[in-house]
Amino acid sequence: MNDTKITKERVRNHFSYGWWRYALLLGAAIFGWNLIYTSTGYRPPRDKKMTVYFVTAGVAENALETLSAQILSMFPDLEDASCLSVMYSEGDAYYGDMQLSTFIGAREGDIYVLPRERFEAFAGNGVFIRLDDAAASGAIDLTGIDTARGNVRDQDSGETGLYGIPMDALFGLIGEMGLDNRGLVAGITAYSPEVNQRRGMEWIGWLVKEMLAPMPDWLAERENAVGTPWRQSDEIVEMPSY
Repeated sequence: MNDTKITKERVRNHFSYGWWRYALLLGAAIFGWNLIYTSTGYRPPRDKKMTVYFVTAGVAENALETLSAQILSMFPDLEDASCLSVMYSEGDAYYGDMQLSTFIGAREGDIYVLPRERFEAFAGNGVFIRLDDAAASGAIDLTGIDTARGNVRDQDSGETGLYGIPMDALFGLIGEMGLDNRGLVAGITAYSPEVNQRRGMEWIGWLVKEMLAPMPDWLAERENAVGTPWRQSDEIVEMPSY
C-alpha cells in the first residue's frame, strides 16, 4: 500500500518544487478579479460626469487636479470630473493627432481645449456646437475676448459661426497653471449631453473671468530677448499624458 501520510517533510518538498503553480494561480485570480471589477464596477451616468481634454505641449499635473476640483465645486450634482492632457506639439503631432481622433471618434470628452488648426478641422465637420447665441445672451461672458479666431465655416451648411472660444488672452493659464494658452481654442462637443453643454458654457465663462490677464512681464521680456515666440515645448515640463 502506498504511503500517503502527510508529513512536514513532504509539505516542504511539495512547496519547494511546486511553488510556481501557486504563484501562477494567485496571479490568475488577481487578474480575473481585476477584470470583473473593471467590467462591472460602477460608472457614473454620462450626464453625471464631465471630461475636459487639454491638447497641448504640456500642462502641470497639479493644474489638471485644480481644474477638475473647480468643476466639481461649480456643479455639485456631478459625480465625477476629469481634466486630462493629450500631448501635442508642432514638432511631434502624429501621436497627439491619433489620440485626439480616437477620443472624438469614440465620442469622448465634453470640452476640448486644442490648437486652432485642429479645432478648425473638427468644428467644420460638426464636432463642436455653435456658441453665437450663448455669447449674445451672456450665457458665456466673453468680456475682453476677441472671438474672431473662434469663427469657423461649417462644411455642410456653408455658414460661418462661433464654434469655440479663443484662449489667447487668458495669460492666467500660463502664470497660474503652467499652460501656454496662445493659439488654443475651447470647444464644446455636439455629442455631449445637453446638461453638460450648459455646464461647459458656464465653466468656460468662469475660465475667461478668472484667467483673463495681460502677458506676464517675464514672458514679454523673454520673447523680446530671443525675437521669437516662446513655446512651452521648448522646455521640459511635467506632462501627465492620458
